[in-house]
Amino acid sequence: MTNPIIISIKEPHLTNLEKKNISIYKPFGVIFFSRNIKSFEQIKNLISSIKSLSKQTIILIDQEGGIVNRFKNFPEFKFRNNYDFYEIYLKYPSLAKQLVYLKSFITNYHLSNLGINVNTIPVLDIPNSKTNSMIKKRTFGPNVSINSILTNILVQSSLDFGVLPVMKHFPGHGLTNKDSHFSKPTTNATLRTLNYQLSLFQKFIYLPMIMTAHIQYSYWDNQNIATYSPYILKKILRHELQYQGLIMSDDLMMKANDQTIEKSMELSNNSGLDIILDCSSDWGRYKFIINNFKKTDFFKNKNKVLSLKKVSKAQNKSININHYHDLYNELIKIYGI
Repeated sequence: MTNPIIISIKEPHLTNLEKKNISIYKPFGVIFFSRNIKSFEQIKNLISSIKSLSKQTIILIDQEGGIVNRFKNFPEFKFRNNYDFYEIYLKYPSLAKQLVYLKSFITNYHLSNLGINVNTIPVLDIPNSKTNSMIKKRTFGPNVSINSILTNILVQSSLDFGVLPVMKHFPGHGLTNKDSHFSKPTTNATLRTLNYQLSLFQKFIYLPMIMTAHIQYSYWDNQNIATYSPYILKKILRHELQYQGLIMSDDLMMKANDQTIEKSMELSNNSGLDIILDCSSDWGRYKFIINNFKKTDFFKNKNKVLSLKKVSKAQNKSININHYHDLYNELIKIYGI
């Protein structure tokens, strides 16, 4: 059985230390960043190397498109920010839906062919006038109805290609002007406002993975960020929303997590987390997490949760993906957007 941790690696190839430790400790997942990506062939070789050491380890990426793009030098992944599609929807609803479909189809076609199992999308944060601009650009806008329409297109495309989506950042990153990558956000939002944020997650509560927010929601818990809050993860997510999937943390290396690794594990074991995401590439930290973070019943039954619809390679090979690229670019050009 794998261990409930998602790790990062330092290079486009595995170091000898990484090979040894992946073989021994068998992490649940390895997440790729731009530093790990040089070419399609190189990615396939890297994934093959990881799988040869730990067959059950899954490969993840955070490929939202737009400003969050791990394939920065690849024209195949050049797309607009999600918020742009919301603004397009206000004028041309059918066009926005078509563009999101094309973006999702192209992205998932390539991820599937490369052997990437999980993409940490969709962003289900609902922005308002105070939302941090970097977060806002990554969302499908403030209207829950429009947001859910565009998100559903994205999610269904992922599932069709067998690329598992991870909804984030529960219970919503849209209520703060701070970015949790760089500081610890806190919100004093009322229950009514918080429930509005939750309403979008409720529409996709069937998805098998969810990522927590490193934000303190004072109405619910005035001591812990959501990642470490039993009230938010156990009472609201598990009990009230009846979520049956796997709960993973956001990256513990983000500035919003101001706890030591020892305290982080203590809080994580009590909060209801199933999987730890740590992008330090530090095997000292990883060994500590593996030895101290307890496997939950949800994690032990993860194979039932993570059953995916598979797309055959033959089916993928029959797709003329250049046609989809050309159509996306032509629509952008025709409408002058």
